[in-house]
Amino acid sequence: MYVFAYIWEAESCYENSSWSQCNSPQNFWEANFVIHGLWPQYSTGGYPSTCTTEPFDNNVIDIIGDDTMNKYWPNVKSNVTDPDYNSFWQHEWTKHGTCSPLTQQEYFNTTITLSKTFGTPEIITANIGNIISTDQIRSAFGGPEMVSLQCDNNMYLSGVFTCWSMSLSISTNGTPDKQIICPVDVQNEDNCSKDTIVITSFP
Repeated sequence: MYVFAYIWEAESCYENSSWSQCNSPQNFWEANFVIHGLWPQYSTGGYPSTCTTEPFDNNVIDIIGDDTMNKYWPNVKSNVTDPDYNSFWQHEWTKHGTCSPLTQQEYFNTTITLSKTFGTPEIITANIGNIISTDQIRSAFGGPEMVSLQCDNNMYLSGVFTCWSMSLSISTNGTPDKQIICPVDVQNEDNCSKDTIVITSFP
């Protein structure tokens, strides 16, 4: 199975205001989750990491497009012109992507497609800068067993984990299939312990 990890970038930048792109965020980041990663996970708990020695291929990013990657899967810590800008994607491929049955191009494209299709519930975009019910957010992602919310200081939404089955069909082998109940260890990573959550906005 997979854990699909989202980031709420406005909160990341509030906590890390010196990051290079935080002072000039893209409009998309202001109203949508961006990608942290797609992580192969054992359904019984735990996860594999760095499963092969296949090196990260910068050409894959060129094929997908820097603009697309920076929109949906940004490395906000760095500017796009920085020599280390691709380091975030390299890390995600090396640690997590190598444990999937997907090629590099499939891994990145599949994750972006998942983000486009299941990225940000309306309750989030309609309440940016507001305080809303934690239970309402969990319901928007399918219910408390289907999602693990990530918060700074227990109440400022910083990210979300959802869980997905891994397709075994010949035509779509290895892609996320459907959202499923998260393993207990993933559910236990939910640290949004308040009854309400703040959806941080960019200044």
